[in-house]
Amino acid sequence: MRKLLLFCLFFGSVTLFSQTLNLPARQTNALSGSQFEATIASSTLSLTNRENMIYTQISAGNVPNFYRTLVAVTSTATISSVPQSVTYYVAPDYLAIGCDTDYFLMPMSPMLATKIGTLTGTTLPTRKMVGDIWSAASVKLAPQPLTAGSQMSTVPYFAHHDSIVGQQRSTFSNPLGSLTSGDKKDVIISNLIYNTANRVIIFGWYYQNGTYIQPMTNVHADTYMDYSHGIRLVQNSCMLNGTTPTTIQAVLESSTLNPILSDEGVIAQPWYPYGITISTPQSFAVLKNNSTSLKLIVKNDPSVTHYNVYKSTNGTTFSSPIQLPKNNLMLTGLTTNQIYFIKISAYDSLNTITSGISEVLAAVPTTHTDSTLLVNGFDRAITGNTYNFTIQHGNSFYNNNKYVESCTNEAVTDNLLSLVNYRVVDWILGEESTADETYSSTEQTYVSNYLKQGGYFFTSGSEIGWDLDHSGTTTDKQFYNNYLKASYVADAPGGTSNTYYSGFVQTIPTSIYRSNDTVNFDNGTHGTYNVSYPDVITTINGSSPDLHYATSATDYACLHYAGIFSGGTATGKMVYIAYPFETIYPSTMRDTVMKDVLIFFFNQQTSYVQTLQNASHNIYPNPTTGMFTIASDNLAEKSFVQICDMQGRILKEENITTTSQQINCTDFTAGMYLVKIYGNGSLQGNLQLLIFK
Repeated sequence: MRKLLLFCLFFGSVTLFSQTLNLPARQTNALSGSQFEATIASSTLSLTNRENMIYTQISAGNVPNFYRTLVAVTSTATISSVPQSVTYYVAPDYLAIGCDTDYFLMPMSPMLATKIGTLTGTTLPTRKMVGDIWSAASVKLAPQPLTAGSQMSTVPYFAHHDSIVGQQRSTFSNPLGSLTSGDKKDVIISNLIYNTANRVIIFGWYYQNGTYIQPMTNVHADTYMDYSHGIRLVQNSCMLNGTTPTTIQAVLESSTLNPILSDEGVIAQPWYPYGITISTPQSFAVLKNNSTSLKLIVKNDPSVTHYNVYKSTNGTTFSSPIQLPKNNLMLTGLTTNQIYFIKISAYDSLNTITSGISEVLAAVPTTHTDSTLLVNGFDRAITGNTYNFTIQHGNSFYNNNKYVESCTNEAVTDNLLSLVNYRVVDWILGEESTADETYSSTEQTYVSNYLKQGGYFFTSGSEIGWDLDHSGTTTDKQFYNNYLKASYVADAPGGTSNTYYSGFVQTIPTSIYRSNDTVNFDNGTHGTYNVSYPDVITTINGSSPDLHYATSATDYACLHYAGIFSGGTATGKMVYIAYPFETIYPSTMRDTVMKDVLIFFFNQQTSYVQTLQNASHNIYPNPTTGMFTIASDNLAEKSFVQICDMQGRILKEENITTTSQQINCTDFTAGMYLVKIYGNGSLQGNLQLLIFK
């Protein structure tokens, strides 16, 4: 179905529909009306480009504050001798860009009005509604027609008329936000929309005596607009007879109720015939909720009522979608400690339309306090990007006993979650490059702040150096050199693409990887994609190399750093691989690489139970937030436990008196500790404990 209108949100006893315009708050640095008018004034600017610029401003919330509070209007009719009414909420004036002290009344096409209606949950009025709105208006301006001619549809003419209307409005003592009419004609909903193809229907411009200039007409093509055209937004959600929630659309389509809002009879298609679509979700996160559920956080899209959620335990075979309302995105009934892969699509229940399906994220429902975040930043539309490389990254963490949450890079910049809440962040960049930006300036700020505060950061991608250091701005280069601790050398080993597909540890004694490892990556025949141009990098500002290409022992493919980053206050750690981690094969090698990265981050291996001298002892949960249990089925005489740091210093000692004894180390800082169990004067068990905060 093609419909302009959106939906009602019902929340029990809460107000049945909003009485404010559904747009973001206006930013303090947003353009004023006159500034925006100047940006679109050029006669060479196409209509498409102009309307794209208008939509960008409005969708970002650049409308006056007074314009946001909608005003109640009631239309009535007597139907079968019974008085009937519909109360609806309308914008106090015609659609404007700017601030309260400097706003620009913006004529636009019905195509753009339709798009804005989809965004804000609004429609346009009918001819009858225009008359009722004028009657209800407390500010009735006298129409000020300008001389007809070819200039009527130009932005300078728009601005000239806008200044006249502004001077008129200033003579009224009514505050801004009072319902105002008489300054424009209306673009309206009518049966005439479908009388002739591609028409705009206009009506009105009421004089103060109640007559009007413009009879309803469809003489103009839908690409025509002049200074006199205005867009009056009307909230689709409304109230029938003061008690029954309904929509403007439903009333106009009703064979009995239509006279309340229409003087044309039933309007069977009360919208303009432009395909309404909703965007594929880009800014979202999948987080653990408890041991059997995950929660989704999605950036608000006013055109969406629900999300279809697809889940999988392997990332390739997904269940039928589960439809969840957007205000309750909780996926329940899951298996504890099982990794799940999630993708979603948006759904508009009023228009019965569904978006495309998103990229794949991963998370584990658990009570473990692991704080590991995957950030998928590989958005580049190229052959081989299947938008699901959280599978390889998520499984490698999972196989190393680390439980992940994940998000898109847009979710980070939209502040849906904070990097600083995570001990480890893995930022996936694949073959993201200059056209799509590996790290935008905003993302650079978030990542650098994370490292300054002592975060552990892992990133991989074949074009990061090319984008930031070779092709980037001064700021890009500074981020790359100071926070990824790398300097770009070449676009491919030996300056040759599609040739070298391995990284080697040999001759690099500083490597965090085991000696003589060979880390192969995909040429397009091993399940992911061809890494044609892996960056060659070198160390800078204190970093150390880990892998090199076959071309030279100093053509580095990976490096690491531990220390206080520029401007920082705590020791952070970073590992950067100059080809995509997901392309490493086989999967066992990928898991080994991840294991070595985690050993570097946490100083020791991270499996739940590490080295045991006596398998009769165990500790759980591990990792822990500090409270754990020592279990032993072979308790010796005079048993006791020592908790030591990784240098062997004893931090806590406690007698063991039961076969299942709880130990409280909640005052310990996050890190790796040794748990030494003694009995009869000798060491019985030696385990490693990982404490998270």
